[in-house]
Amino acid sequence: MFVLAFFLLLLLFLLSGYGILHLFRLRLKTAYTITLSLLLGVALASFLPFLLQLLYIQLTAFTIFGSLVLAAVLLNIPVWLSVRKEGFAAFRRSLFPRRFQILSYEIPFLMILGFMVFVSIWRCYYLPPTSRDALSGPEAIAEIAVREHTLINSFFNVDLWSTNNQFKSPFLISLQLIFKLAGFPFGQIWLSIVFVSFTVFLYNALREKCHPLIAGVLMLIFFMTPEMYAYTFMILYDYSNMVYMFLGLYFLFRYFSAGGRTAEGQSSEMGARGLHLAEARVGPSAGDSPGDNRTANFYFAGLLIGIATYIRSETLALALLFLPPILLAQRREKLSLKKAALANILFFLPSLAGYYLTTQLYLKHYLPVHYDVGGLVNDHLTNLSPLFQRYSDIFTRLLTGEFAIHLWGYIFYLTAALFVAEALFVRRFNRDARNWLYALAALYLGLGALGWLLPMMNLNETTKRAMFKMLPVAILYLANNELLLRLSRAITRWENTPWSLGSGGGSPGKPVLAARTVLTKSGKTVAVGGTQANTRKVVPAAGRGKRKK
Repeated sequence: MFVLAFFLLLLLFLLSGYGILHLFRLRLKTAYTITLSLLLGVALASFLPFLLQLLYIQLTAFTIFGSLVLAAVLLNIPVWLSVRKEGFAAFRRSLFPRRFQILSYEIPFLMILGFMVFVSIWRCYYLPPTSRDALSGPEAIAEIAVREHTLINSFFNVDLWSTNNQFKSPFLISLQLIFKLAGFPFGQIWLSIVFVSFTVFLYNALREKCHPLIAGVLMLIFFMTPEMYAYTFMILYDYSNMVYMFLGLYFLFRYFSAGGRTAEGQSSEMGARGLHLAEARVGPSAGDSPGDNRTANFYFAGLLIGIATYIRSETLALALLFLPPILLAQRREKLSLKKAALANILFFLPSLAGYYLTTQLYLKHYLPVHYDVGGLVNDHLTNLSPLFQRYSDIFTRLLTGEFAIHLWGYIFYLTAALFVAEALFVRRFNRDARNWLYALAALYLGLGALGWLLPMMNLNETTKRAMFKMLPVAILYLANNELLLRLSRAITRWENTPWSLGSGGGSPGKPVLAARTVLTKSGKTVAVGGTQANTRKVVPAAGRGKRKK
């Protein structure tokens, strides 16, 4: 029964999320389509019980699951109309533009990652929530809501002066309520859907940028950050907030890249897939990249960051730090002031809505116990010494040192080492690397400033968990590091080199490198990879047969 209920919920998440994704008309390959649909479906499911509560509708199994079914049906009306217009065959080709392939040297990485995923899923299903933050807030509220059919229940009659977890976003409460009503006693199996979907998305994003061997190593480095991996089976807000914030930045940076790739980016990505070197000049096929509609990428990024803000309201302050590069991109496009202002309002509208609904409307007008967020702001803003002290503490205690290694492993050390190496030896950063470096700097500065403005955001708990957002950003910078891209191209050239035994100019019994020809822009063909590199001029067809007298 549990398995059937889980797959029915999974289907509802997939359908409703795909309906949202279809509205943006993004051209996505299959892995991105499925994972983003599930993540969007989970986000929508977390909002529906909260919406029912705002409308004073009782939270029963009928109302909650009925709203999930209704949302899936309504959101897929445009999908159905599109299928009727274009035909099911065209719809199927858009979902599966190419056949799924796994290379042999990916199998060891996938086995290790699969084992760690299995452990996380099993712990989500088998073990109850044990963290204090969950038991003093969302888990207890959801458990009582199952019996009392409302989020505003008898839990708020308990004196909880020592904690503020009851005032946090309804994101966790709603999902726990849905899965408890579906028959899961601990509810938290929804976290495994977020975890697996994000893992598949991130691996495909890395595999597009660098060689699968390097992508596998980077995924292992990301997985083996002890603190973050623990939160793949602990129901708190920070892991989910990291997922949606990263996805928002990913599509925002796709917008900065004008929905396409530079010649350098094309060649590195083509090389990462093991294609022929001469094909590096050919653009990607349809459905191969996460979207080539620039405007859709921009507004889709705004939606994802809005979901992250709904999960943790302070994300709004971090999102505003990305306004300068957005304005710079719009200036390069030569957008008028009116168009740029309208676009930015629409971009930040989901974040503003996520902030207002949770921290203003719900807290001040629905809950019986009010929570004054404004009263928690630092009163001594002219004293900047605590700000610089917070930056120092983040660097010395959370980014470097023994405690940082226990938290994150060596991911930040590796990022710093390759950053310095790229600065010294390459002396430039490609556009994608610059974007992710900006995100790292913005998150570091933003988290430090938030800890200074809101003293309740202590270093070893709140700021530490907020730093989850820096981990996938660091991994994507490494995937765009020029030194690793060169290594990817070197591995790809070695893979694509045909070797033959026997005749031809080499030593007997030793493999001889067979020459290949690559057409250059100047009209020459260069023999690459052979015992000798020969260059000859390509004679146009019209000029052949004519001889000099």
